[in-house]
Amino acid sequence: MISFDIERDLYKKDIIMIGVDEAGRGSWAGPLVSTACWFEFTKYKSLHSEINDSKKLKSSKRREIILSLENFVKYSSSVASVNEIDKYGLSFANAIAMKRSIFSLTHELNKDPKMYNKKNFCIYIDGKFKPDFENLDIFLQFKKLNLYNFSLEALVKGDSLSKTIALASIISKETRDTIMRQLSRKHPSYFFDSHFGYGTNNHKNAILKNGILDLHRKSFKPIATIYSKIN
Repeated sequence: MISFDIERDLYKKDIIMIGVDEAGRGSWAGPLVSTACWFEFTKYKSLHSEINDSKKLKSSKRREIILSLENFVKYSSSVASVNEIDKYGLSFANAIAMKRSIFSLTHELNKDPKMYNKKNFCIYIDGKFKPDFENLDIFLQFKKLNLYNFSLEALVKGDSLSKTIALASIISKETRDTIMRQLSRKHPSYFFDSHFGYGTNNHKNAILKNGILDLHRKSFKPIATIYSKIN
């Protein structure tokens, strides 16, 4: 059951928690979006009461929650592009998006040395696996996280257990859906504003009728199969 238990336990240990989740892993088109989120635990009662796993919320409720956020909540959303997904694979691209969002958020948090300098951080990632940030830093020459001391934890169904991770999932989902709605205006015959790039029959039929776009992930088997049929 979703709660503040993880946040409360870390707060008692003087550990700052960051929750991370992504949206768009299974989509056939468009970027992957990751969000890193933090909030000042002493003000948790001021958060929207309906924060939950984004998949359990309607878009109108997700937007309501995002608009309710006050300045004691900080977050950063970042993307991995279609090109990065096709070039590096989904798992590596996911790590890229997560690292970008975490780096941006921690950069913001570290602007206040009185609160965050030389503190312990615990970064919780929704899912089974921890991203391989060390190899990512070496391979892509990414900047290392500017944190004095941090641990990285994977939490299965984290968006159903932790309010911080759930909030990250809400922001990621709504951010990505907004991107896909904008792309739908540019490519109305693909109906991205209804299926958001996922593998529905309408999406498949639109591809068969209109062809593959640069927005489509050609490394994905469904798209590769359709692409081969068209050509």
